[in-house]
Amino acid sequence: MWYRACKTCNKKMTDALGGGYWCEGCQKNDAECSLRYIMVVKVSDGSGEGWVSSFNEEAEKIIGCSADELDLLKSQMGEENSYQLKLKEATWTPHLFRVSVSQNEYNNEKRQRITVRATAPVDFAAESKFLLEEISKMRASQ
Repeated sequence: MWYRACKTCNKKMTDALGGGYWCEGCQKNDAECSLRYIMVVKVSDGSGEGWVSSFNEEAEKIIGCSADELDLLKSQMGEENSYQLKLKEATWTPHLFRVSVSQNEYNNEKRQRITVRATAPVDFAAESKFLLEEISKMRASQ
């Protein structure tokens, strides 16, 4: 769900031989790193469902906390598993997504890659007003 990232360039870090982490992008060792989300989630609406990729900023809006905070919850053991509770809170929560779709070919098989570009909570009042306006336009054109 997340990867270790360099605090300078956000590229993936690997474990260094002498301890700490190695950033290939910056070509340096560092004692600390940050965690960044790289999630694939299943989304659905009235027209169907699909798998979308969501990266750090947008994934934080979906989960409701940073990857560092979620990792801390995962490491805490107790009666209530707050890590599982945090993930359950994010399940079946409505969001508005702006996505980009690209076509890729892998092993002569065409695939769609859907990436979340923006996430916002659903404003039900604004959505209802928009739908009522669209219905009024349709009635006026008949």
